Amino acid sequence: MEILREIKRGAESVIYDGYFAGIHSIFKKRLSKPYRDPIVDKEINSSRTKLEARLMFNALENGVNVPALLFVDPQNYLIVMEYIEGDLVKDLIPSLDTEKLRELGEKIGEILGKLHKAEIVHGDPTTSNLILSDELFIIDFGLSKKTNDIEDFATDVHVFLRSLESIHSKFEEPIIEGFKIGYGRYLDVKSVFEKVKEIRMRGRYVEERRKKK
Repeated sequence: MEILREIKRGAESVIYDGYFAGIHSIFKKRLSKPYRDPIVDKEINSSRTKLEARLMFNALENGVNVPALLFVDPQNYLIVMEYIEGDLVKDLIPSLDTEKLRELGEKIGEILGKLHKAEIVHGDPTTSNLILSDELFIIDFGLSKKTNDIEDFATDVHVFLRSLESIHSKFEEPIIEGFKIGYGRYLDVKSVFEKVKEIRMRGRYVEERRKKK
């Protein structure tokens, strides 16, 4: 196992590009928090590493395109997974025509729909965590959890919609049209989007209240 280079560092983890058993791989290692008691920190990071790996495997079992797991070491907070060759959806969107955007939205809707039907919430389904290769893949399950609560499903969809609005506002309409078609193949899209509206209304209420202070 040889780690070649660090490609991303965040508050919770660091990502490396390297090779594992001759396979081009991604190494994800969770970071310890110096302010936490060492025993508590080890327990938290170990359990989160196991949960992330378990949910990735569960997603794969339910037909969701995620990187294949190659190695998991909970004691060292490490997950090794296959490297997915392809383009980040975030970078790809501006180059697509309306029909391709609608098709892309449909594929994204199918991925989230499959996850939610399997009672998995991704936690951060933004266009930065979607890779288009031969097929569409979703990556980074660091915030994922097991749930069957429609509020959690709607929050996941809300995060995705916010990523479109903030980064891809000129292209969001056909993507959302396609998304609803793909998502609706697995769950009641109308009920989930009604819950999304509730979440947005609560958010606006909080923002307005803060402005008045």
